Amino acid sequence: MKIVSHEIAWVDVPLPRPFVSGTGFRTSEMRHVVLKLRTDDGIEGLGWAFAHSHTMLPALGAAIDDVATMIRGMDPMMRNEIQNRISRATQWTGGGFNEWVSAVINFALYDIAGKALNTPVYKILGGMHTESVPTYASHKLWRDWSLDDLAIGAAEVKADGFKMLKFRVGANDAALDERDRAKAVREAVGPDYPIAVDINQGWDVARTMEVAPYLEEFRVHWLEDPINRHDFVGYRHLVDALNIAITHGENLWDWRLFLDVVKQGAVDIAMIDAHHVGGIDGFIKAAAVCDAAFRPVVTHLSPEVAVHLGASVPNCTLVEYMDWSFGLFEDTSQINAEGRMIVPQEPGFGVTLNEELLKRGIKD
Repeated sequence: MKIVSHEIAWVDVPLPRPFVSGTGFRTSEMRHVVLKLRTDDGIEGLGWAFAHSHTMLPALGAAIDDVATMIRGMDPMMRNEIQNRISRATQWTGGGFNEWVSAVINFALYDIAGKALNTPVYKILGGMHTESVPTYASHKLWRDWSLDDLAIGAAEVKADGFKMLKFRVGANDAALDERDRAKAVREAVGPDYPIAVDINQGWDVARTMEVAPYLEEFRVHWLEDPINRHDFVGYRHLVDALNIAITHGENLWDWRLFLDVVKQGAVDIAMIDAHHVGGIDGFIKAAAVCDAAFRPVVTHLSPEVAVHLGASVPNCTLVEYMDWSFGLFEDTSQINAEGRMIVPQEPGFGVTLNEELLKRGIKD
């Protein structure tokens, strides 16, 4: 089996409600670049990426196009050989951009492997859970929502069957205003329902130490990305000083950086984004580093891929439920009566592109 051709498509996926991202971009759709990687026996593997800001996506699409052309003629099952070639060709871009490119290719290779073997990706990875994985709702409760909207949204998430949710704080000058957001969510879901908070790197250590006691008051399960991703010393201080789990890692653009995080004791729960660590293979390496330090990991975004990681990686305890790519596919991530995400059983990732949406995609 050889890679013989590929196609790049662009599409804006509408969102149910506009929101302001942690980086300050207000958006009503999520722009995606989609890779269709094809083999000589007719198998098509899918890879994709997205971003709030459209600034770097044209460059990403061009890079994916170049790399997919470069690996034509190679065996898609030889992922390590392919990755070595990609690494040699992209090393001059430095960390970050090359990981993004590698991830999209890596996803497509795994989708091809699953379809060639007529088995879902999670079984190729070894498999631990065959039917469902723990998940939490992350697709609502944004930083620009009012207190009333937060309370209504939190109650809706619970009523939808989710067993945990995450909301955002960090936009208020007064610590007591941040407390009010935690209070609104807690009162909406009751005393025992797990809730988590995301800051998106909006604070420094001093600000985190000021606000965290108010979050602890309302039994917040974890505090996510409170400070800059590079401040491992600061994260170590927060881990030692606070009675709330410190979660971060989604913005680390190389799986090797998780070794520094765990060596410095700078995280309680590591969050890994498969797009940011070069794909599924990078996620597995990052998770193994954390497992060696007895740290659990959770996924970041892309539940269509992450559900397979949650079903196979031993120390992956939660999959993030995020709807940003749902419109891209005919079938979307679903939860069962127990509030767990259902693991697809179809070959590969078990997703089918919404070709009608792609036909209405972005034109040159």
